[in-house]
Amino acid sequence: MAFIKRAIAVLYGLFCYLAGVTSLLLIILFANNHFTILGIDALNSLAIDSWNSRPSEYPLIVNITLLAIFALQHSVMARKRFKRVVTKLIPERLERSTYVLATSITLLMIVQYWQPMPEVIWKIEEPISRTLINLIYYVGWIISLFATHMINHYHLMGLEQSMTTWEDAGTKKFVTPMFYKFVRHPIQSGILIALLATPDMTIGRAVFAAGMSLYIFIGLWFEERDLIDEFGDTYKDYKSRVSALFPLKF
Repeated sequence: MAFIKRAIAVLYGLFCYLAGVTSLLLIILFANNHFTILGIDALNSLAIDSWNSRPSEYPLIVNITLLAIFALQHSVMARKRFKRVVTKLIPERLERSTYVLATSITLLMIVQYWQPMPEVIWKIEEPISRTLINLIYYVGWIISLFATHMINHYHLMGLEQSMTTWEDAGTKKFVTPMFYKFVRHPIQSGILIALLATPDMTIGRAVFAAGMSLYIFIGLWFEERDLIDEFGDTYKDYKSRVSALFPLKF
């Protein structure tokens, strides 16, 4: 029985991890209309300025609702009070995997049900400039991805916890490797860069960028409180020396 439970936990963690990676790749391609570069016609509709679901009379309300669902899920499930409730229902080592799975579902909902708002705010035609901006877009995501690996990517995505029987599988150590020596939240810094870097800014893309950016700032406010509660004066000292998102302090 113990072996079966162990196997189920490992398979569940692996499934949630793959779901998380897949949904992240989808949202990266979705947000900058880059499904077309894959050359698969069936995927062309999975872009922020393309129709993938039934048109709504109130696209802005639909899109804000989708962003709000993501923000609430991503923030509420990260709070300690919610975790205490969840871990009464599932093993503690599967809590993070469940969080990743729920995040994946909300991201997939955005890709599936987003309502295009194709009115153009700016469109850069010059090829070199377009290429440069698209490069910056992917550099932002790469910064974010590298930042996750600097603090244990597999723990952040729940995979490590699901594959261990350690009693302290869910504990965290306070470390400040590489990017974290210059900004406190390089994962979010990379995402903000990507949100702003597009050669084709439509109203829909601007709503997506604004909504996600707003969530980042609100979410970080709650996360900072949790980090201070968890690490105390160690984090307060770190916060006093290092800026949150951009390396303005030296």
